Amino acid sequence: MNKKKLITFGIAFLILIQISPSCQKDNTLLDSYDITNYQTLGRKIFYNNLPIQLVGVNAFHSFGAGSSDMSNWNIEVVREFVGNVKENPIDGNPIQDTNGSYLHSLQKIVEGNRLNNKVTILCAFGWDGTNSNLFTGKRPTQTFWWNDYKVKLQQWATHFKNQPDVWIEVWNEPYNYNQTDGYTDAIWMSDMNELTQVVRNSGNSNILVIPCCEQGQNESVLVNTGVAFLNNKSNILFDIHAYEKWLLVDDITNQNRLETLKQLDLPIFFGETAPMNAGVLMNPQSFLNLIYNRGLSVCAWVWKYDQNDQDALLTASGLPNNNNNNNWGTIYKELTTRIRNP
Repeated sequence: MNKKKLITFGIAFLILIQISPSCQKDNTLLDSYDITNYQTLGRKIFYNNLPIQLVGVNAFHSFGAGSSDMSNWNIEVVREFVGNVKENPIDGNPIQDTNGSYLHSLQKIVEGNRLNNKVTILCAFGWDGTNSNLFTGKRPTQTFWWNDYKVKLQQWATHFKNQPDVWIEVWNEPYNYNQTDGYTDAIWMSDMNELTQVVRNSGNSNILVIPCCEQGQNESVLVNTGVAFLNNKSNILFDIHAYEKWLLVDDITNQNRLETLKQLDLPIFFGETAPMNAGVLMNPQSFLNLIYNRGLSVCAWVWKYDQNDQDALLTASGLPNNNNNNNWGTIYKELTTRIRNP
C-alpha cells in the first residue's frame, strides 16, 4: 500500500488516544487466560476445531492501546501497525521514542485486544518511525536494518510463543509494486523462508502471516510457489492486499483468481483493503461480497477517527465515515454485522 497517509498520522493518533483508553489489565491475568490454539488446516483458519471467518481492521494501538471502541463493529481481529520496530517496547510501560511519539508495548496492545476478544496480528510497518524507512516496497535483504530486524523478530516470536491469539506478520508489503527491484519468486521464497525460520527457531508455533509480492497485491507468487513454500511448514497464513490490482478488476476475473487459490488449497486472507491507495478512488463493495461469500477473512484499512482521510472508517465523532469514499464506513460496518460464513 502507498502509505502517504502516514505523513499525517500524528493527529489521528492523538485523537485515538483520547477515544481509546489504555488497557490496564495486569500481566498476571495472562497466566489464567485459557485459549484453544488457532491453526490453519488446508485453506481454512480453525479455532476450537471449527473453521472460522474473521472480519477485522488495521489499527494504530501502538500509540494508544485498547480496543473497546471496536465492540459495536463486531471486529474480531486487529492487524497492528508497528511503525518503529527498532524502539517499540515488547513489554512494560509506554516509552517516548526518538521522534517524540509515545509507544505502548506490544504486550499491552495484545492485552487490550484480548480483553475485547480480538486476535492480534503484529506487523512490522517501519523500522524507526520515519517515512523514509518504511518496510513497504523494499526488498528485505537490501534494507540496512535486515539483520537487526531479524533479531527483533526473534524477540517478538519468543515473547509471544505461548500466546496463540497473537499472530506475527513477518514483513509489510515487500518488493516494489511493478517488480523493478529485480524481484523474482525465488527471492520471495528465500526471504520468506528465512523469516519463517527465525520465528520457528524461537519455539513459536502460532499462526504466522506471510505477505505476497508487489507490495502485497500480487498473488501470483502463491500460485507459482505457495504449495512448495508450505512443504514441511504448519500454521501459515498468506496475506494479500486488495487495492488497484483487485478493486479495479472485474468480478469474473477476481472470481477466477480466488478459485485458483482455492484449488491449490492455500490459506489466504486479505490483510488490507480500502477505497483509496495511490490516488484513484475505488469501490470495495463487490470485492468484499466476493470474499465474504467464499468464507475468507479480511482486515480493512483503517480504524481511524478522521473524516478527511478517505480510508478512515470513522468520523471524529465515531460515526461511519462516508465522506467522498464510496460510503466506505457504512459498507464495512455492514460487513462486520453479517453472520460469519467460513
